[in-house]
Amino acid sequence: MKTAAIFLDRDGTLNPDPGYISSPDDFKLFGDTLPALELLAQTGLPLVLITNQSGVGRGIIEETALAKIHEKLDRALSQIGVVLTGKYYCPHLPEDDCHCRKPKSGLFKQAEADYDIDLSASYLIGDSLCDVNAAEAIGAYSILVRTGNGRKTEAKLDRDGVSVDFVGDTLVDCANHLLALEGAE
Repeated sequence: MKTAAIFLDRDGTLNPDPGYISSPDDFKLFGDTLPALELLAQTGLPLVLITNQSGVGRGIIEETALAKIHEKLDRALSQIGVVLTGKYYCPHLPEDDCHCRKPKSGLFKQAEADYDIDLSASYLIGDSLCDVNAAEAIGAYSILVRTGNGRKTEAKLDRDGVSVDFVGDTLVDCANHLLALEGAE
């Protein structure tokens, strides 16, 4: 039986985005990321990371370094008993016109197949227009967080004729909203 999932952007959503993060030493979570993910885990829904990492395609980030960054994330989450069900990344440049770079749905479709996910019953939390557009592309509930590029993205929404289902100041705000929707408060 298919289940909803919570899709999470990485840079700007879970951690500050200073540019291409190429070392685990440079990867730091926002102060409320762990409490927010602990709240989201209360839904019982799979937590799935979907991130564009064009630094790999540009030769700025080694895939082994990206794996170590994600291992650091996993270690931090393990301290609070949270596990990401899946982690997916697009290594391509925007001009590569691949099927997996958000806002396209390739990585979401892969997660759907891997974990029997109902995309249209799912949620996507991110800080950029590509996250909002990806949510629309897969029929998911879109949640914009004002961290990272979120404030700039919010300012562009009306101008670009794009709507979002919910906007939160922090990831904890977004998690609390999602908990209320899921009736898991």
